[in-house]
Amino acid sequence: MEAKRPSESFTEMTELVLPQHANAIGTAFGGVIMSWIDICSSIAAKRHCGRVSVTARVDALEFRAPIKIGDVVRLTARLNAAFKTSMEIGVRVEREHAETGERALCADARTTFVNIGDDGKPCAVPPLLADTEEDHRLAAAAADRRKRRRAGSGSS
Repeated sequence: MEAKRPSESFTEMTELVLPQHANAIGTAFGGVIMSWIDICSSIAAKRHCGRVSVTARVDALEFRAPIKIGDVVRLTARLNAAFKTSMEIGVRVEREHAETGERALCADARTTFVNIGDDGKPCAVPPLLADTEEDHRLAAAAADRRKRRRAGSGSS
């Protein structure tokens, strides 16, 4: 299985916040943003593996600033690390203010996806080829988080 670079699966989505995406005070529902994060992550996982992968975990989701009706939302996803049958994906959510064009980070999260084979069971994920210092830093941090989770859950 050939290793792939993070740039090969990098994903960018753009959405417009409409009234049906918003609550009574005109800001986007958290669940809508979470859905967009899941979709963006799913596309990055599919690009890396070349097949369908499923959401296994969402970590460190933090809403940092409101997103209002009329704002343009830009989501970016990149693979942080690839493991045996799973991968960690980092997602950033930025808004572009409807009137000023000003951009701001509004949310970020880490997702874990599991690659699924034709038999419906987890299957191998292509290795991630870390080219840059940032790639290595993100992969090491993801491996550390995974190790701590496994130690805390008592699983091997």
